[in-house]
Amino acid sequence: MNRIKRTVSLLLCALLLCGSVGFGASALEADDAWQRYWQTYSADGVGMYMAPGADETERNISWYADADTQSCRVAVSESADMSNARTFSGTSVRTPEGDLRCKTTVHSLWPGKTYYYKCATDKWESETYSFSTLSDNNFTAMYVTDIHVSLEDDDADSLMNQSYTFSRVLEDAAGRGELDLVISAGDQASRGYRSEYTALVASPVLRSTPFALCPGNHDRKGIAYRTFTDNPNEDSRAIVHSLIARDYYYVKGDALFFVFDSNVGSMTDHRNFVRRALRANPDVKWRVAVFHHDLYGGRIERRESENKLLRAIWAPIFDEFRFDLVLLGHSHYYTISNAVFKNRTNQSLAGLDSVTDPAGTVVMVSGSINRPRSVEDGEEPPVGENVAYAYLSQAPIYNLLDFTEDSVTVRSYELGAEEAFHTFTIAKTSAQGGHPANGRSFYDPFVRFVADVYGFFNEVVTTARFRLHWNDFVGK
Repeated sequence: MNRIKRTVSLLLCALLLCGSVGFGASALEADDAWQRYWQTYSADGVGMYMAPGADETERNISWYADADTQSCRVAVSESADMSNARTFSGTSVRTPEGDLRCKTTVHSLWPGKTYYYKCATDKWESETYSFSTLSDNNFTAMYVTDIHVSLEDDDADSLMNQSYTFSRVLEDAAGRGELDLVISAGDQASRGYRSEYTALVASPVLRSTPFALCPGNHDRKGIAYRTFTDNPNEDSRAIVHSLIARDYYYVKGDALFFVFDSNVGSMTDHRNFVRRALRANPDVKWRVAVFHHDLYGGRIERRESENKLLRAIWAPIFDEFRFDLVLLGHSHYYTISNAVFKNRTNQSLAGLDSVTDPAGTVVMVSGSINRPRSVEDGEEPPVGENVAYAYLSQAPIYNLLDFTEDSVTVRSYELGAEEAFHTFTIAKTSAQGGHPANGRSFYDPFVRFVADVYGFFNEVVTTARFRLHWNDFVGK
């Protein structure tokens, strides 16, 4: 695929982020250039970012605006001087703080083009930014998880430094070629505060590259995620859903991405959502799931009881609908599974750097950006029996996923490293690939019933907690 030159904003960000790389269990300390950039960015407070649209013909753009804002819009042009721009009117939602979050879908985009855009309200106007659409089905997605931008009471610079770390990761990835999508598998924030999400999207990379967020258990600690995000194709028909998030999907190239709220245990709702999405996109070749909780890593033994419950909910969905790849987080440990079917290894991938038509789903977990974890108490943690490859690191980890018509290649990097520490390719010769045909079990209806009951009562309790402590989440 022809690669389009990086935008002016990305070049600016690259200059801002130049400097030495240091690692540890906490965020990198922001350099002088980033501190100056942060002062302007944080004072602005709009927290703008670009999310995927329903497909490649759309982009969703959102930002904060004053409470008395009357209108919001995005102007889009094929020229840098914004001549002959089309204007897309947006909507706004009231935030818990009382101001507004503006949300606009830019649509009717053509393939293989660079577009320039400006966001505006009746009181404010942004700078000019740009983005590009795919010219074919080949693209590169960046996958990260557990970014954990945190507002820490004992560290006044915590948001600036942790935002800086994530920005360094984005620029490191962008320096290896064009980024067409950024995927996060949850826990973008640590306490779920608005200030954490505003800091999350500080990097100029996220004005030009769609950023697909996923709710984690830490995002669920607050209420800001609900109004901050602007996701396409949200599931409006779920019976059980959380106060802050819903399942959603989008199409990129020849891949259908399902983003699930794994905090919600309603197996029936998740399954029905997949069925509706596949009916709407029957010809898409790759099926990729993204959610937060680890399933097979096995690296944190105290979580195995939780993981068994989660596997009972999710594995039947992967099997029935023949998912190719699942991208997870939560454990902060890097693992890649064997080809899993009916909750066990159906084809070993240990020692392989590629597989054609794997006989099951490949499940991947990446390490954390701001809270990397390697060895606890001086002992290497265990590895789950379904794991094909595991890696320990104290550095932030990111992954580049190169999608083509017939393959997905995963390249995994530590921040600042020249070479990938692991590379793996999944190839398919047909839409079905090597997935077994009989993906349903006699016990599935019973498991769905139990999961649905658990999910319902869990959400009742969680919603009650939000209502009782509403003021604790506001204004931070």
